[in-house]
Amino acid sequence: MSVGKIIAMDILPEYVDIVEFVKAGGCGFIMKDAPVDDYIKTIKSVAEGIKVLPPVLTKSLFTQIVESVLDSDKSAYDHSIQLTNREREIVNLISDGLSNKEIAEHLHIATFTVKSHVYNILEKLTLNTRLQIAAFARSNESE
Repeated sequence: MSVGKIIAMDILPEYVDIVEFVKAGGCGFIMKDAPVDDYIKTIKSVAEGIKVLPPVLTKSLFTQIVESVLDSDKSAYDHSIQLTNREREIVNLISDGLSNKEIAEHLHIATFTVKSHVYNILEKLTLNTRLQIAAFARSNESE
């Protein structure tokens, strides 16, 4: 007996709805307002065995997964991050809105050194932007 492949359609589902859909065996998702070409591509991809999730949902879902993991195991996550004292200083200065040049002047180090520290911070915290570093710093201020 062959089991059919399921494609769901919605406007903008919640994270929990997508998780339940995947747990139930869903294979693809399409936005209700998607162009006809997207419907065809989704159907063909799912028929070929490819799991499909629109880019707008992928970004949203990824963000919600990260937030969920951070919320559920924040202490384990925080203890696993080993920032140097200098990196912590830079995180705080970024959260104060300082540019790399301003941080370099404040700490009396080269701008290139600041950029290197920022890169290391982004890697250690698995973040992509300075804005995310600032948000991380703000969320850890109370601790």
